Amino acid sequence: MSSKNFAKVIIPHTRLDYFTYKVPRQLMDTAAVGSVVVVPFMKTHSKGVIYELSEKSDLPEEKVKLVEAIMTPEFSTSSEYIELAKWISDYYVASLSEVIPLFFPPGIVERGSYIYKLAKKNIESKIPLLEYLSKIYPRGASLKTLQKLFGSGVTKILSELQAEGVVILADKVKIKKYRKLDFTSVMPIHIPEEPTPEQNKLIQEFFKDRPSVSLIFGITGSGKTRVYSWMIEKILEEGKSALVMVPEIALTPQVFNYFNHIFKGQVVYYHSRLSQSERRWIFKEVREGNKKIVIGPRSSLFLPIKNLGIIVIDEEHDSSYKEIEKNPAYHARDVAIKLGEILKIPIILGSASPSLESYYKTSTGEYHMYKLTERVPQYRSPEIGIIDLRKRRGEYLISIELLNEIQKNLNENKQVILFLNRRGHSTFLMCTECGNIFQCPHCSVNLVFHKLDHRLHCHICNYTYQIPEICPNCGSMKLKLRGTGTQKVEEAVKNYFPDVEMARFDLDAFLKEGLNEKAFKDFFQGKLKLLVGTKMVGKGFDFPGLGLVGVINADIGLGLPDFRAEEKVFQLILQIAGRIRTGGKVLIQTYNPESRAIKYASAMDYESFAESELKEREQFAYPPFYNLTLLEFSGQNTEDLVKHAESIRKRLLDINPSGLEVLGPVPSPVAKKGGNYFVRLILKYLDRNFPLKLNFLKDIKLPRNITFSIDVDPQDLL
Repeated sequence: MSSKNFAKVIIPHTRLDYFTYKVPRQLMDTAAVGSVVVVPFMKTHSKGVIYELSEKSDLPEEKVKLVEAIMTPEFSTSSEYIELAKWISDYYVASLSEVIPLFFPPGIVERGSYIYKLAKKNIESKIPLLEYLSKIYPRGASLKTLQKLFGSGVTKILSELQAEGVVILADKVKIKKYRKLDFTSVMPIHIPEEPTPEQNKLIQEFFKDRPSVSLIFGITGSGKTRVYSWMIEKILEEGKSALVMVPEIALTPQVFNYFNHIFKGQVVYYHSRLSQSERRWIFKEVREGNKKIVIGPRSSLFLPIKNLGIIVIDEEHDSSYKEIEKNPAYHARDVAIKLGEILKIPIILGSASPSLESYYKTSTGEYHMYKLTERVPQYRSPEIGIIDLRKRRGEYLISIELLNEIQKNLNENKQVILFLNRRGHSTFLMCTECGNIFQCPHCSVNLVFHKLDHRLHCHICNYTYQIPEICPNCGSMKLKLRGTGTQKVEEAVKNYFPDVEMARFDLDAFLKEGLNEKAFKDFFQGKLKLLVGTKMVGKGFDFPGLGLVGVINADIGLGLPDFRAEEKVFQLILQIAGRIRTGGKVLIQTYNPESRAIKYASAMDYESFAESELKEREQFAYPPFYNLTLLEFSGQNTEDLVKHAESIRKRLLDINPSGLEVLGPVPSPVAKKGGNYFVRLILKYLDRNFPLKLNFLKDIKLPRNITFSIDVDPQDLL
């Protein structure tokens, strides 16, 4: 029996790292780091996770309460993942109570989701409590129910019966079994049987050296996914498991389908759109080693996969790997690399357009680079052309050249994708008399017209607004819709080609229809001839009949006040162009053909783009040469925000690390969102581990009407 009878327990959503409890003698054999426990908390009971076991308490022993129960081990995590949680807490400046829910499926560590039940059937006893539990077996009852039936003293009786092994505490959660899960993707797929010489050389070199972090820089169509599968095949032969991460939920079924064709019955996918019971079943299966390969977006990273031997991060450059909606604002790629360090397993990053941070780290020796420069035999590079809209008179949504090329491809029974990275119909409503542009009353952004409901929408706070008849500024009725979104492109295409079967795929369609697998299946099978979409259509989907990709406006994003603007536009164009695998053509409409992003993307020349962009990043002290952290304050009063931001700025400068620069406080680019004003500080620093010195920010006391967020390594400054 262990002598470590004190436990530091993380209780979710308490804003503190942990609370100290004593482990009673009868539970000491089963208490382990990562176990889910039930503890008294405030005036009730709560679930928590054991963070650390020790022989001594950090509090006077008489003040330390007892752990009441340890939940069934099938939903515990391992000490390695608790170590990872600690690193996330430190690096991303978040409390452990904010971090720990990431590591469990819904319902496991939430308060009150547990029941008491008999350990086995047919226990004979005249104790009323046991008679009742025997009557309802195999079901159980919550503590609240039992206290109502048998009084508050039942808690002590339950504790004694637990110590005797008569009663157990079980999760009050449902688990949907595998036979009820539908893991079938909609699209068939071609899987090469043998690697090309270039692919084979890469695989052999990787297993000879096994670098900690490798970047597979492979052009689109070079067979990166198949290379991943051959690597994983060798890892499985060693008795280990694998995790393959994708940036979007929408990509999961396609990638699952690919791997399931190769590793039948050994693959599952995991993401937040599965039901809670399905996610709990998958957690249990991979923890016990019943499934060897997991496919999923960033949430899949926290599954305690048994004998994990490799992590593959496909499309590693994609900003979707960064959490931006809640704390901790972690980047799944960097967290995966840390997990690889803890587990001592290799991490594979893959992309046709790597993030400049990853690409740069291969030049410093921090990462190892492998290149795939040849398309697999059945794939051919597309012809890429630029349509300079400056040379066209008037405003063009779709130029004559692009219209003619669309018609040509349709006549040849080929398919077309039209890409525009802006949803909605018209991007703003303008009064042509006074120049007033209608903005959201709660946010400092333009309202976007959506034709589906004929209303103006705010894409920040989801506020909608009926189109007015007159301008509230000058009373004029001369109101015009301007700008272009995917809905307007869809409308124009239907006017030009009324008999063509087509669909639109953007966030609005996705939210309305869910994961629109039917549209993708129909397009894959050739039933649909034309697809209009935002960046979602460029995320790794392969369509054999695709003959043309038209980029409606490549300039969107170039003028944004963000140091990654050019990189993001370059990556988008390259990814969209990569959807054509069997020759064909890409036409890029632009008013800015000399832009670095458009010029190098049209030549499919990543390395020249990276070299040029990195020079500018170094000149202006941006990543990967400097690191960034964004501190943002929001509230109703701008002066108060500036005052508190200035106070924190002074504390930061007192730390005085070499190379620290604090910019601000200044209004955020979107200075008002949802009725609140936003003010920010931007930290620039050389030391990658500087965020570890920011943990004092966890304890900052601000007025209740001020919200404070921390974003370490932000993906943009917008």
